Amino acid sequence: MTIKVLVTGMTTNHGGVESFLFNHISRIQSPELQFDFWCNNEQCTYEKDLIALGCNVFHGRSYGSDPIGAIHDIKVFFREHKYDILWENDSMLVHIDTLRSAKKNGIKRIILHSHNSKDMFSGLSGNAKSILHKLHRGQANRLATDYWACSSDAGKFFFTESNIHSRRYAFIPNAIDTAKFSFNETDRLKKRLELGIANHTTVLGFVGRLQYQKNPEMLIDIFASYFHMNRDSLLLVVGTGELQEKCERMTREKGIASNVKFLGPRSDVPQLYQAMDAFCLPSRFEGLPVVLLEAQSAGLPCIVSDTITDEVACTPMFSRVGRDEGPNVWASRIQKSVKEACSTHREKAFLQVQDSGFGLSEAAELLKRRLCGNEITSN
Repeated sequence: MTIKVLVTGMTTNHGGVESFLFNHISRIQSPELQFDFWCNNEQCTYEKDLIALGCNVFHGRSYGSDPIGAIHDIKVFFREHKYDILWENDSMLVHIDTLRSAKKNGIKRIILHSHNSKDMFSGLSGNAKSILHKLHRGQANRLATDYWACSSDAGKFFFTESNIHSRRYAFIPNAIDTAKFSFNETDRLKKRLELGIANHTTVLGFVGRLQYQKNPEMLIDIFASYFHMNRDSLLLVVGTGELQEKCERMTREKGIASNVKFLGPRSDVPQLYQAMDAFCLPSRFEGLPVVLLEAQSAGLPCIVSDTITDEVACTPMFSRVGRDEGPNVWASRIQKSVKEACSTHREKAFLQVQDSGFGLSEAAELLKRRLCGNEITSN
């Protein structure tokens, strides 16, 4: 008998949640487990790959362009399609219409999976979304039957104390295929040649959404300070978001625009890590960032904010800096980390991440057992 699972959480962005879903589902899609996807957008990342795996990908109108139409599409979809499980993946509980429709239409098992630990947005829009999250939190906890989180902080952000301490709560590690990101000197030289980067240039990297949570303005300030220490340096920014225009303006104002490459969303992220010499993530907060597992697997020194959970520290080259420290402090730490790094460490780093419990094979198998109902107790 096939268990039919409807998955939400795929967006147009190549982010951590999207990578997590694709990495795991590509391992466990089978005659036993059929995964389909519901997306409130016209196109989602990995769509062609998911269809090739045998998944169905369904689309509805987006909340941003037509909120009433988005809710209508969800209601119609759930009336017309039957599933055994809804696997809801969220970073905030701004919209819970899929949870409501799943409950109303008789889906027996509703998994709510938290991928974040704090409010993601700033300004008036951010305040409104924060209010919606708080308003929806109680109802979401009642609608769901299973409570999954990528970290302890992410669990606390979404779930009530009683649900966290119930047998239906589970920590789900953001595991990755560590070997996919392992250091390769040939790939490094090839990607640098493609990007027009000299072998002697020091490359600092960032992968993620350019939004309030990730603190990209701080990233630009940090690189500006580092650039004054090392003129033969470059910043690669992989991803996009509402703060991209502001960040680009900042690079022009600071006179570093020619040394910052905004690459946008990319499908060659594993190869881009090879071209880097260090990775910087000054986030205001995170759940458990997949990009840090990827960057560490590539053997990169990772200089990150002290708001990021210790659970993600897997190699000796992981370094935390106070978010209230100035850009010069961050730049000095980057300089020190780059000097201490060596190719021997890079080649072995993926094994350290794997041995830390973030290897994909074991995690995917455990996830499969949970979805099949054979492993539902808490940790």
